[in-house]
Amino acid sequence: MKVLLRPQFWLGIAVSGGALTLALRDLDFSEVADALATANYLLLVPALAVFGFVQYIRAVRWGLLFYPMRGLRLGNLFGTMNVGYLVNGVLPLRVGELARAYMVGEVEGVSKAHALSTILVERLVDVLVVVLLLVCLLPLVDVPGWLWGSAVGLGVAVTVLAVLLAGVSVARIRALALVRRLASLAPGRFSKALEGMAESAIQGFEVLARPGLLGRVVALTLVVWLLSALMMYFGLLAFDLNLSFTVPLFLIVATALGMVVPSSPGYVGVFHAIVIESLVNVFGIDRDPAASYALMQHLVFYLPPILIGLVYLWKEHTSWRSLTAWALRREAAERDVAKPAL
Repeated sequence: MKVLLRPQFWLGIAVSGGALTLALRDLDFSEVADALATANYLLLVPALAVFGFVQYIRAVRWGLLFYPMRGLRLGNLFGTMNVGYLVNGVLPLRVGELARAYMVGEVEGVSKAHALSTILVERLVDVLVVVLLLVCLLPLVDVPGWLWGSAVGLGVAVTVLAVLLAGVSVARIRALALVRRLASLAPGRFSKALEGMAESAIQGFEVLARPGLLGRVVALTLVVWLLSALMMYFGLLAFDLNLSFTVPLFLIVATALGMVVPSSPGYVGVFHAIVIESLVNVFGIDRDPAASYALMQHLVFYLPPILIGLVYLWKEHTSWRSLTAWALRREAAERDVAKPAL
């Protein structure tokens, strides 16, 4: 596959490999196995129920981001969103977002460029809410300097980008006029297509310029992350780690911010290292139970959406090959377009 020739792929593998080495160092694997064998897995039942509700709220939120478009079927939003997680879980370069945009475009008849812009806004809001949660944790947790520094930098960058995109939405006519001038430099058959894609993409930024609607999106996002922390809390209880809710809240914030770095599919290694090092160095948990918990929690987060995504692909009679081929072609096209700007 051509993907194996891309430096981003090998960078992600290297980062995950280094993180996994960090996560597995100094472990007594017999103790880890014992902890996994004796965990109370019945407590994962409510965790999985919470997960299902989280995905439902994510789908509702995604529907709001398509404003002013209404009437998108919630089942399709839910299914295609999990298809995106499925692709991200097994393919490199995080092309799951592209696959998700492609599939929702196919089943709902919406512009794929519009879908991609809604996903971008979704990610921006996610980061801003996670940074806000970290700020709330400052009086309660001795936040490591690396995490706080990364959060501040990322928060500022995302805020600036969100303001710019909101400005583009407000000045939509001027932005489209600029796009038309730039598109006129392309061959005629591509010029109209570029204009249409740009108009659809700008439409996806409109939420950022509507305070009332944006407030609803932010509120749903806050619920998503708090419930995700509740999932992690049930996992901690399953391993008899009876800690305050501050701990899973910190873990969800740390892992969410850590996912920004390049990694292998499914964030293998990166997720485990962040969870283990946080439990050991911030909360004083022994390394072996921390590793056991990280292994289990990773499966709880990543296995269900993969299964849901596979079921939805089967339901829609969509082949894995066509889905991933489009996503990889789109990723390559976007990378080639960006080259002259580098």
